[in-house]
Amino acid sequence: MINACLIGVMLAVLVALVLAYIRLKTLEKTVKTAWMRLDGRLKDRAEYISPVALRAAAIPHIDRPFVYHLQSLKDQSLQTAALPRRAAYETEITQKFKTVFSAARKYPQLQQDEKFLKLQAAVTRAQMRLKRAKIRYNSAVQNYNTLTTTIPLNWLAQAFEFPKHEYFSIEK
Repeated sequence: MINACLIGVMLAVLVALVLAYIRLKTLEKTVKTAWMRLDGRLKDRAEYISPVALRAAAIPHIDRPFVYHLQSLKDQSLQTAALPRRAAYETEITQKFKTVFSAARKYPQLQQDEKFLKLQAAVTRAQMRLKRAKIRYNSAVQNYNTLTTTIPLNWLAQAFEFPKHEYFSIEK
């Protein structure tokens, strides 16, 4: 009788561990999928950097080094794998976009240029899609990291080397 209870408890613990492992793997996959979507949105936004830089070059208020730096940021961001460094590049790109569009407000001819207005609207849409992807990614990371630091699941996470994931933040 005691042996049957002991076997039952061991079996229940084993089932709980397997279910916990499956949950951790599922959350890890969710984080990876969310990152792929976020990375895709970053690449989508990067496609607008060259057209924005070309338009910025036409604004007298903006100097050439600014335009070259914007292009350089695009290349550096797309080549960087480290999440904190990539976030820093993306933050700087966001600031450069804001600088270009705020400088353009001072020039009525740009505010009436249909191509420029379409470009500005496209960048705004790309920024919104990026923001939603960032929220999804950070939410997935929070769920995953919370589960991997909760006792007793943290022991399982350590045993199977589930890494902690970093949040992605574009500063405003």
